[in-house]
Amino acid sequence: MLTILAMVVFFLRGRLSFLSEGIAEVRKADGWGVTLALCASLASLAAMAEVMRILLRAGKVRTRRRDVNALVLSANAWSTSFPGGQALATVLQFQTMRRWGASPILCSWHIVLSGALATVWLAALGVIAILFLGASFSLWSLVGTVAVMLLLSWLVYWAAHNPHKLAELIRTVLPKLNRLRRKPPQYQVDEAVEQVNQLQAVNMTTGQFLLAAVWSLMNWILDILTLWACVWAVTGITPTFHSDPNNTTVAGVALAFVTSKIVGTIQATPGGLGPVEAALTGTLVAVGMTVVEAFGSVFVYRMVSFVMITLLGWVVYFFTYTRKGLSARDATQTTT
Repeated sequence: MLTILAMVVFFLRGRLSFLSEGIAEVRKADGWGVTLALCASLASLAAMAEVMRILLRAGKVRTRRRDVNALVLSANAWSTSFPGGQALATVLQFQTMRRWGASPILCSWHIVLSGALATVWLAALGVIAILFLGASFSLWSLVGTVAVMLLLSWLVYWAAHNPHKLAELIRTVLPKLNRLRRKPPQYQVDEAVEQVNQLQAVNMTTGQFLLAAVWSLMNWILDILTLWACVWAVTGITPTFHSDPNNTTVAGVALAFVTSKIVGTIQATPGGLGPVEAALTGTLVAVGMTVVEAFGSVFVYRMVSFVMITLLGWVVYFFTYTRKGLSARDATQTTT
């Protein structure tokens, strides 16, 4: 525990001014707006947990809602506390799902499908925001992302329903690839087929798939609501579909959110500190807000969705997982 705390302090060194200034902004902001933002941020993670429960249930792995929520909060803390934290969060999720009884391929299937759904909705929200604002930048790249992620989602869904056809495809294609790689034709063919056959345990109905997609969308909408509430808390004006002087709209808030998520994909700092704030502030100013109010809104948003939620995640992690002795080494062993 002390080691982890020391690592958090090390990576946040030199950025303690972010915490102090952020706390000052939270104190000046409207309390109801901050409360709504915190509730929306927690609900966003709860929606993510529902996606996990549905996908695991399709693989006949039953989990309690509180356990899944604890895992999502803990994984989020790992993801936001260190550079490249997404990989650490994935290790924790993979290991925990294995302890719940999920097979390695079910864990991988969940990670791929949930990630594809999240990317589809994020890109779609970006397209909608751009269309509402009448902007033109990066529209086609976002449309292309939606198309690619929809295709990936369909392929994963198809694979789960057609493991025998996928196994036949592997037996046909993999030997040819092995020849190109100058390997024996049957190299790792049986192992790959054995892994694919484990998909027979996944029985996802169309209804479950659509429900998972809806919860995935709600995850983003609730996160956007968090930013919207922070803008309201700082400015005292609720963003609507029509812009007011020196304020933005719902579409502007959504575009700022999507932009920050794209920038934060390359997490070179804990939680994307620096680039994410710059992206949020710059976009909010571009869509109508003053620099001062945009800056304040971003601070409050990051204090709520980053600092508060991350601290809560670490509390949950220490009380839920450290007693079980979960470690990256164990996770590595479970994947082999």
